[in-house]
Amino acid sequence: MSTPFLAASALSGLWAGIHLFVGGSQVAAPLRASRDLPDLARDTAYLCWHLVSVTLLAMAGLFLAAGLGAGGATGLAMAGVALAVGFAALGLILPLVIGAGYGQLPQGWLFLPVIGLGLWGLAA
Repeated sequence: MSTPFLAASALSGLWAGIHLFVGGSQVAAPLRASRDLPDLARDTAYLCWHLVSVTLLAMAGLFLAAGLGAGGATGLAMAGVALAVGFAALGLILPLVIGAGYGQLPQGWLFLPVIGLGLWGLAA
């Protein structure tokens, strides 16, 4: 059993829960109800929100499997770290590019501890 991978799983699961429940009410529901956007843009963004939900849950599952010592644990954890790096990079760069700032879009920062835990587990 790997405590850092289990911690990365728990943290990823927490972010997935916040995404689903807080983001569901603050982002997904207003997006779905919006009539200001063209249907294609609105529906595609809503689909992408759900794809992020699945990816966050998959990240938690990858770290959980690695933490429990599943076969190929290193590869599973590396996949989880890669997803976290992608989310962090996008989440740290995009707010600056679009001028939104981290007060409005802080999500990228949430994945830095996940990356750290995943790398710690890989180094152990």
